[in-house]
Amino acid sequence: MPIWDRDLQIKKWDPRILLHSYRNSFLGWLGTKYNAIALNGVAFSNVKTVKTIIGVYGKAGCDLNFTNPVNTTAQNLDLGSIIPAYARVLEVKIVNEESPVGLVSMALTSGNASAGVQFLASAQCFTLTTVIATLLALLWTVVPAAAASKVWIGATPGANWSLDTTNVGKWSVYITYIDVI
Repeated sequence: MPIWDRDLQIKKWDPRILLHSYRNSFLGWLGTKYNAIALNGVAFSNVKTVKTIIGVYGKAGCDLNFTNPVNTTAQNLDLGSIIPAYARVLEVKIVNEESPVGLVSMALTSGNASAGVQFLASAQCFTLTTVIATLLALLWTVVPAAAASKVWIGATPGANWSLDTTNVGKWSVYITYIDVI
């Protein structure tokens, strides 16, 4: 039977649990910060991820679709002002969920302006399950803004957009950021 004493108080105690995975080489401390559960000092409630699905022209079930002109001109899609004021973008990750048919290749970029590459420089994401993401060198280069900011995805195919006549091709975009409010 435990003994309870309301006069006994422990101050300045910072309980933490070490999380470690041998196979995935993960090491992190689980604790508290700002009265929230935190991993390596970042409160869970402040780290948020928004998912958007982009598809080729005519692909159903997508949030946004590319058009299908008879050219290979880069197209830029505005995902909207999804980054709150003063928030810092941690990563933009793009996953190929369905390989496009007829486009040969697909180079994708991501930035906070149309045709921008602030979050993700041009990288191929054509093959099923390919994952591309923000490089460490770009991680802290975009300063948080005082107003909500946009995320743009740019794409350049290796063959005319119009050659994808089967409506096959889809990418999931994950934007992770730290919200300060």
